[in-house]
Amino acid sequence: GSQHEHVPAAAGGTCVATPRGAVRAEGGAMKLRDGPLLHGAVHARAGLRSADASPHGERWSAVKLHLPPARGRGGLRSAESTPFANSRADFLLRDFSSPETSPVAWRARASARSNSLPSLPAPAPAEQGVVQRFHAFVPSSAVVGGGGRRSMPSSRPGSKESREGAPVPMSALHKAEDYSRECARQGIVPVSLDVAAKIISKQISSKALVGDRQIAAWCSAGLFDGQTEIHLRDSQVGEEGAQVIAAKLGTTVQILDLTGNAVGARGAGALGHAALPRLRALSLSKNGLGDAAVQTLCAGLQEGAAPQLIRLSLSENQISRAGHALGGMLGAQLRLNFLDLHWNFIAGDCALGLFQGVEANLANGGSLARLDLSWNCLGNGGAKAAMESLARALKAECSLVHLDLSYNSLRAEDCVVLAGGLRDNHTLVGLHLVGNSASVDADGFVIARDVGGASGMRPASVPAELLAQADDTGMPPRLITAEEKGAIRACFNSIDIDGSGTLEPEELETALNALGLQTTTEEATALIAKSNGSAKDCLDLEEFVALMESLILQERAKEWEKNRLERLSMERDRSFLEARTSCWICESWQAVEITYVGEAHAVWALTSLDDYQKATPLQQEFGKWSCIRMMPPDQVCVVLQVDNNIRLVEGLQSASPKEPIEMRLRQAEGMAAAATATVPVSEVSVLYLGSKKRGDDDDGGDSCKCIEGQPSVPKRAVVISDPDNPGGFCVKPRITETEFRARKQKATWVFEKSIFAAWKFEGTKLYANACGLDWQHGKVAKFLKEQEEQDEAAEACGAHYGPFVRLFRRCAANCSDGVSTPGVSMSTCAELLSSAGVIDEQYCRLADVDTMFIAARVREKGADKRPFAVKVADTLLRFQFMEFLLRVALARFLKTKEVASIAEAVRRLFRSFEETVSPLADNLQTFLKDLHTEACDNILRENEQMLGVVYRLNSGRWSKPAEERLMCCKEFEAVLIGIDCFNDAFPARDVTYVFSMGLQLYPDELYNLDFAQMTFLEFLHGIGAVAHLRREPGPLAERLGRLVVGLAAWSKIGGLLKSLKR
Repeated sequence: GSQHEHVPAAAGGTCVATPRGAVRAEGGAMKLRDGPLLHGAVHARAGLRSADASPHGERWSAVKLHLPPARGRGGLRSAESTPFANSRADFLLRDFSSPETSPVAWRARASARSNSLPSLPAPAPAEQGVVQRFHAFVPSSAVVGGGGRRSMPSSRPGSKESREGAPVPMSALHKAEDYSRECARQGIVPVSLDVAAKIISKQISSKALVGDRQIAAWCSAGLFDGQTEIHLRDSQVGEEGAQVIAAKLGTTVQILDLTGNAVGARGAGALGHAALPRLRALSLSKNGLGDAAVQTLCAGLQEGAAPQLIRLSLSENQISRAGHALGGMLGAQLRLNFLDLHWNFIAGDCALGLFQGVEANLANGGSLARLDLSWNCLGNGGAKAAMESLARALKAECSLVHLDLSYNSLRAEDCVVLAGGLRDNHTLVGLHLVGNSASVDADGFVIARDVGGASGMRPASVPAELLAQADDTGMPPRLITAEEKGAIRACFNSIDIDGSGTLEPEELETALNALGLQTTTEEATALIAKSNGSAKDCLDLEEFVALMESLILQERAKEWEKNRLERLSMERDRSFLEARTSCWICESWQAVEITYVGEAHAVWALTSLDDYQKATPLQQEFGKWSCIRMMPPDQVCVVLQVDNNIRLVEGLQSASPKEPIEMRLRQAEGMAAAATATVPVSEVSVLYLGSKKRGDDDDGGDSCKCIEGQPSVPKRAVVISDPDNPGGFCVKPRITETEFRARKQKATWVFEKSIFAAWKFEGTKLYANACGLDWQHGKVAKFLKEQEEQDEAAEACGAHYGPFVRLFRRCAANCSDGVSTPGVSMSTCAELLSSAGVIDEQYCRLADVDTMFIAARVREKGADKRPFAVKVADTLLRFQFMEFLLRVALARFLKTKEVASIAEAVRRLFRSFEETVSPLADNLQTFLKDLHTEACDNILRENEQMLGVVYRLNSGRWSKPAEERLMCCKEFEAVLIGIDCFNDAFPARDVTYVFSMGLQLYPDELYNLDFAQMTFLEFLHGIGAVAHLRREPGPLAERLGRLVVGLAAWSKIGGLLKSLKR
């Protein structure tokens, strides 16, 4: 059906221009461009089907072949060089020669050695005069080939498909034949059997490809045979399709997902009564079943049609009067673990039958652990009787762990009944009551409240404590802890460069800028005058601490107010389904043990969760007092009442609230009465259970720690079935829709947007530039008089400049003292040449090496020579070292006539250095490859501010006034000594080498000192090089993370930086 034109061609053939390429017919054969011959073809028609007809978006070509009687044999082959080449494909051929002829279906796998397909059968003798016409729908991943020719691979070389090469089994051919026959009977277009199998196994979305007739065709082909999981969400499956599925499921299926279809009453009844001995999960949500269909389904399940069923989802099915049927099913299905009935119309009188089933299930030792009844109408008509039945079930020790009754319009008196059932329950750890006339406190108890007859479905009915929890404020802005005060004092000692014990305006300016508080000298002077209130123009230690505390509190108050407004805005925009609750599971609460060691008559724990109004008594056992509280993943303030005194929790950080807290003292039997009923508390212990980032300090202590088996999890979670524990459940992270929209979609990591983006890699252009500058400063013209010789030597040195740089930096690292300009000493030059076997007894003796060293080190004088910025010592700079090596090459290899040219002499010299240079180059490449990754980038990004402060506080001690403060090798070494990062693989003597690994290559190393000092980017590479050379187990990202943690701990500013961020 596509446009094509006939173009005259040679040899009497016809060229047909198609959308996919030229098709040429000549001499009774058709040839696809770069493809195989179709023998016997005299006409070809090419067209395109809609991309929507293929889930892969493939372009299909319809090719009509006319085979004369003499060419009764044909074949189906794949081709290597063709625009259709791809991996597996299904070929469906139908014989349209006469209506009586049964369709012939072929299924082939495009493979490198797939030559086992039989040719088309020859026509019967009575049909020898009949022209055989075949019509094929071929996907773009397939090619029709010539009969009898050996197939060629159509998949990528080395791919899985190209390695298989297995012959097509006859059972697959029979499946294809049955499927094609059923498609012809149903009058539908067949799809690839591979595509059908992927739809069933949930590998691709079905979209509009499936329906009842397609389901019937798949069943006739046996696609459901032996399947353990069948996923047909939103696949337009109706009553007939559901009945066919129920009849063909067999005994192997374990998961059946028909969400978003319309299976109807007959389909539900067929599924409920089908013999499914291994079925474990059945999902019929969003099917609009209604009461009659649900009753039919439950009747079949109650009879034991699916004895292994552990999960049943019937949400959004307009259920209103089928409660007794559901209850009867629950009483029989004792293995059922999860029942989902949310978003239906189940009222109180209907729920009574359901809760009676729950009661029977739990009383008979059932396994029901999760029940979801949110967004129903339990509060309408007979709610009290239903709640009484549920309360009776909860009073006993039952298996129910998670119960969701959100948005059911339950009245206060109904919630009182529910609260009575939960009073002695110790198994239910997750309870949702948002949208009812009750709330759940921090200890999991139900608190009924009267809202004046409100339905509880309005936003105003959301419990006030939930908004308070969303406000994330046990205290307003977080206060300065004792550890952070210690960090401020440590910063003072680092900033006081002259050791005078006071900070001048310039030093204070440097300190504040290093900590991220941009300040000018005038502002620093004004701060000093405001802080000390006297005429002196400096700050002592205590004045500096007071100043920093005030500045940090100001920054923290601004950040807290900004976050508070954002959280409240997020909470207002949050949908009802996303409202925060006090569910211990979904909100990731953790069991925390609070302990006290010491002599006491009675001990209580009071927390900010209930505004210090509820006291939890600690029990004495094995010489210590302890209790267990569930706490959310947020900041929680804790104090202990020990007898009549208020104590802090040992091992936790402390903070001072803005105003003292009035706490009522508790009394125990036999304890002396307190002098006053209440006492003011001005200091509390702070516990933070939120998810920690790498490098954060541990805020917990031995006296307040999480119970083993209760790992820290993200702040929001969801309860789902545990794939590793059939019948059990697990908690996984949950991101709500509002939170998802608020987050930016994470882009693919690219080097150009990483923290390493400004790094300049060494390459041919940089080598040529640096070599050219070095050549200008050398004295080659003194010993090579001819210009041709000089040009040849320059070209030879440029060709080996990369190995030369590696050699120079390694040798200079062995000679550097960390302060002076890097260079190579005479003894190092002699040792290098001796180890490489260059020293001989005639032309390159040790005495000659010393002479050439001195000659290379002498700088030619002249009026046009600018003074070097570097401090020249008794070592060779880079340009001098290159001149020295050129002199050695000429003396050792050219004068001895071992080589005939200068280029050969230089090549021979660097060949002698291969054993030294090659490991250095390989080590550098491996290091950069491992460092420039997303994992390392994330670690450095997360700790960029802390690392920046460390860099700025430890840089510029030897810099001149008005110069940029960069880090020299000696300062870098002081940092490494401070964190004690040396081991057997990385001894202290390798500091200069690791320093050079972090430096980039600079063309100019004479008039600019940047090449010998680290920028912040180079400092990050230096830290990465340390982690690389330590040779610890694990990937570089993990080793780098441990090093960064140690760096933050050594600098003692981790807590201070976290405070500034807050």
